Amino acid sequence: MVSRDRTSGAGLLLQTLEGPIRYALLDWALDSGVFGFCESQVAADLLAQRMELPVGPLSLALRALVAAGFMEADESGFRTAPDILPFVKTGSPCNMIETLRMMAGTRHAGLGQFGALVAGNASGSGARLFDEAHWDAHHRSLAGFHRAVAAEATMPCLTGLPEWAQARTLLDIGPGSSALAARLLEARPDLRITLFDLPPVAERIRAETGSLPLDILPGNYNQTLPDGLFDIIWCSMSLYFHDKGLPALISRLSERLAPGGVMVSFHEALSDHRSAPSEHVLGRLLPALRQGDVSFADGEIADAMTGAGLVRPSSQLLSTAFGRFRLDAARKEI
Repeated sequence: MVSRDRTSGAGLLLQTLEGPIRYALLDWALDSGVFGFCESQVAADLLAQRMELPVGPLSLALRALVAAGFMEADESGFRTAPDILPFVKTGSPCNMIETLRMMAGTRHAGLGQFGALVAGNASGSGARLFDEAHWDAHHRSLAGFHRAVAAEATMPCLTGLPEWAQARTLLDIGPGSSALAARLLEARPDLRITLFDLPPVAERIRAETGSLPLDILPGNYNQTLPDGLFDIIWCSMSLYFHDKGLPALISRLSERLAPGGVMVSFHEALSDHRSAPSEHVLGRLLPALRQGDVSFADGEIADAMTGAGLVRPSSQLLSTAFGRFRLDAARKEI
């Protein structure tokens, strides 16, 4: 008997065909501004007048947006789904439109060369990913991602530490923005926070921080690290670019821990022979084919921490709006 389950067998194959349609639908909605037009319930004919579009095709697109979960509908018309609106509304502090554009560009680049990439004979790998120029160009979209979802998701990883209340200093490796630091200072105005990032990114962070009491230092962690010792060293989705191997980088970072200090990592943890979680394996496939797989295996960072002599390790698997991650922490002996 053929399964009726759409998540396996024939159902999975057929459901996958909807993927490009869902993205094209979202792409059109972001371009057209339809989410903004539908902040409150509006009838299709009135919306068609406002958008200067024919009501028939527009109605089809609106129904598809409802089917995709981006909008809601009743007898009086259509409106943007309340859980979607904060992330697509102009002027919202959680607006993710620029972030979505950047992530789509990174994740989809090379789709037209997929077979050639797998065969290892693609004509070109495209712009270099994840170097200084990349992060400089995408700072605004990354900062938007932090403000919208990442800072809220990661803040409890730090405030829940046993060491949090007594910590006096924190070093953030590759923060990308000041969004998390601003939240941490609201909770602990006395905490001295150092943000360490690539030079062009550090300058952009400095420009956005205003009067926040932060130490912002430029540099490349493969070459140098900030002077001094820190009670907490926080590394969130930033350890990929080591040039002498992860254990060497973790060992160097551990030297910057104060006695009793804690190093905390928030990264993906690939499992099942590096085939899960699906959001990381699929979402990073094109960048990996183009310029190498840098994702971490489950336990890889924890092993590097232990190898660097850190003790009392702890780990936790977390689910977020942007995927499943592993939180690792290990301490330097007093």
